[in-house]
Amino acid sequence: MIQIDFRDKVALICGAGGGGIGSAVTRSFAQAGATMAVLDQNAELNDATREVVMGYGVRCETFVADLTDSTQAAQVIESVWSRMGGIDMLVNVAGGTKARQWCRIENGRDEDFRDVFALNIGYVYRLCADVGRRMIDRRSGGSIVNLASVSGLRSAPFHGAYGAAKAAVMALTQTMAVEWAPYGIRVNAVAPGSVLSPRVAAFGKGPAHFQTVLDGRRSLDPSEIAGGILFLSSNLASGVSGQTLTIDAGLACGNPVGTLPELAELMPKRAGS
Repeated sequence: MIQIDFRDKVALICGAGGGGIGSAVTRSFAQAGATMAVLDQNAELNDATREVVMGYGVRCETFVADLTDSTQAAQVIESVWSRMGGIDMLVNVAGGTKARQWCRIENGRDEDFRDVFALNIGYVYRLCADVGRRMIDRRSGGSIVNLASVSGLRSAPFHGAYGAAKAAVMALTQTMAVEWAPYGIRVNAVAPGSVLSPRVAAFGKGPAHFQTVLDGRRSLDPSEIAGGILFLSSNLASGVSGQTLTIDAGLACGNPVGTLPELAELMPKRAGS
């Protein structure tokens, strides 16, 4: 049986708290023996994640930052690198939308568009650029995995800003993979479908419900997404870079257009209502 061994690696997981994809990724990396740096904007969520990780007998350090704040995002890699002695694997999970940001294009607000981009692509660029620069200087290679979405693969009805941001994540991932290939740095993305996490479930008849109307397929467990990220970060994917791995139970193969009238009835008349 092939096993993934991260015992000599340091992994930074951004968006590690809350019991969703980030938490599942953190657990899977800890089980593989990685030294863990876990980051979230909530210290309590970080502490809960650290408690779980410590149960696997690996070192775990916590970092608190609001990645939508450009100043804080610019300081993250320096802080982690100095405390951990380097970073071998970076996973950017933090992202998403708020319920009020699901709306028709004509009802959207400029500030919501900017906020969605800051959370889903702005910090990803900053952290990848900073860790990539340090990996190049260190000349030891590394792996980066960014979280995209099936919403970036096709149209994203009523969450257009999110779909555009995730499409940008995939484009940026490809460019970094090409530029950094000579330095042994692999950069990939994962595009999940509908994932049932605690944060999504808390929306009630919010984005999770809208997505169910769109795709009609089962929601995925966060651990299913974590498995793909674990693979892409490991030596099993040593020849894989610049790719987006879709994990969606077949969602991207479907066509949601026939259900749009039903979905439209769920939309607020104005953003924020």
